[in-house]
Amino acid sequence: NIGTRSLGAAQAALNTIGHNIANVNTPGFSRQEAVLSTANGQFTGAGFFGNGVDVTTVRRQYDQFLTAAVQSNEARAAADAARANQLNQLDRLFASPELGVGAAMDSAFSALGDVANRPGDNAARQTFLARANQLAGTINTVADRLSELDRRNEEQIRTTVSQVNSRLTAVALLNKQIAESAGTGHSANDLLDQRDTAIVELNRLVRVNTVAADDGTLNVFTNGGEALVLGGTVARLGAKPSAEDATHLQLTLTVGSGTVNLAANALGGGSLSGLLRFRDEDLASAMNEIGRIATVIADGFNAMQNAGIDATGSPGAPMFTLASPKVLANAGNSGTQGLQVTVSDAALLKASDYKVTYDGTNFTVIRIADGNVTTPLTFPTTVDGLNFTPGATGTMNAGDAFLVRPLSEAGASLKMQLLAPGQIATGLAATVQVGAANQGAASVLAFAVTANTASTAQPVTLAFTSPTQYELTDTGTGASLGTGTYTPGAPISLNGWDLTLNGPAVTGDTFAIGPTASPQVDNRNALRMLGLANERSVDGGTLNEAYAGLIGDVGVRVQSARQASSLSGQVLSDAVSRQQQVSGVNLDEEAANLLRYQQAYQASAKLIQTAQNLFDTLIATVGR
Repeated sequence: NIGTRSLGAAQAALNTIGHNIANVNTPGFSRQEAVLSTANGQFTGAGFFGNGVDVTTVRRQYDQFLTAAVQSNEARAAADAARANQLNQLDRLFASPELGVGAAMDSAFSALGDVANRPGDNAARQTFLARANQLAGTINTVADRLSELDRRNEEQIRTTVSQVNSRLTAVALLNKQIAESAGTGHSANDLLDQRDTAIVELNRLVRVNTVAADDGTLNVFTNGGEALVLGGTVARLGAKPSAEDATHLQLTLTVGSGTVNLAANALGGGSLSGLLRFRDEDLASAMNEIGRIATVIADGFNAMQNAGIDATGSPGAPMFTLASPKVLANAGNSGTQGLQVTVSDAALLKASDYKVTYDGTNFTVIRIADGNVTTPLTFPTTVDGLNFTPGATGTMNAGDAFLVRPLSEAGASLKMQLLAPGQIATGLAATVQVGAANQGAASVLAFAVTANTASTAQPVTLAFTSPTQYELTDTGTGASLGTGTYTPGAPISLNGWDLTLNGPAVTGDTFAIGPTASPQVDNRNALRMLGLANERSVDGGTLNEAYAGLIGDVGVRVQSARQASSLSGQVLSDAVSRQQQVSGVNLDEEAANLLRYQQAYQASAKLIQTAQNLFDTLIATVGR
């Protein structure tokens, strides 16, 4: 009997060792060990005699704290890796030579410089139009690539949600099988390993926390505390069009008949968290920045065209068209009144979307990029160069909200108008001439047309009635148009133009303002247009500085994401290494155990053989 027990124990140990060796490369497998104990002995008059060995159970080498560390670090590493992977695509986009917006801007302004030098040269004008069209096309391409990256990111979010649901179902099924085996009094080691592996894979997608139940099952919760698996009951993660913006997905959680929205910042980790962060922070920043550059270009050139005249003397036509700011009413709004948003000053625009809420009395404008809040507000009002005006009809109710995207579609919608070379407004509608009989030293310091109105080119005479006083009169009728006090360096404004004089004047000095005689060779507005290159019109920076800032921002985000991914990956690797020191299969150790229990098995067999020989001898002796 002792030999039989010993043989069975050695065989159980050999089976366990073989199982370990067979699963040395199985992901998530924990090394198992046959647990042996001394069998209950027998008391006799001659003393206590042992009855051999029993196999108590098969135990897996497992540490719940090391496993929990692997799971949490898996979520963090997956989030960083997903974001870094998406940012690498963004980096490659801006590193592409054919998508150099900065180079396209330099080329367009260089061609404009030729126009300013030779305003009467149609070839120079045609070249500038071609380069300006190329600039618009380059910005369109960058914006389209960003939009395509956004669409692919949304597809990955949807796919990841499906993978989460698949893992949740697997955990619930394993919970059921483990609970059914709980009545045996032994651990279902392989099932427990499979469930741990499923939890690790789940953390790779979305950060989860687990709580063990008395029946051996695991209850699974999101990082924010929402239940995902309770025993065998499974919640379902969903991705539906957002109430704020139907082009973006909103995560939902359905338990039974109830559905709640999940906030992206409550996920805590996993690739799903990384994808959402890339969409809401990194990609949104790039799309808004390229849209702001497009808006400033369109606004600047159109304003210059409006202030000048073309080769025929007609007011300049707009050079670019651009989509208006996009306003999205929240799907949950109960009011019927909309919201209108227009750009009032492109130089003040921020590269951000905005959330507008109404509490029944006042509005609140939240700049999403940095969380800046402007409240309380009554509309119409202006915030960050944007005019906010309630819709002309309908009513707005407390709780109504709007998402304002002033720049996200600007880059893709920037279009060059079909202008003829002669329609470039290189000149100004009016010019100023110094009176030939002037005796004073007053001279023209600057002359600019600020608004090209119907009366801008009206002939006007500025005459000094004293060294410090002047009068403006209609040259044709002699009618007075106003008087003023002369201050050297201070502009004198009328009919949409500003005249700045410098130096002392004497009584009788005159300056004549009248229509430009040869607009086709006038380059004054072309020079002003050329100044757009150095104008600090993008939140305090030039166009090239803004684009360089965009490239720099993308580079910083990419480098930061790569470092974060590398660091979290190393931390995960260390956690896995510590966990494998306890749970991993060591083939050298298993080989040594194999020899040890093989010898025990052979010795047990020898014991049985010896017992058999004793019985045979005893029987033979009795028979005689």
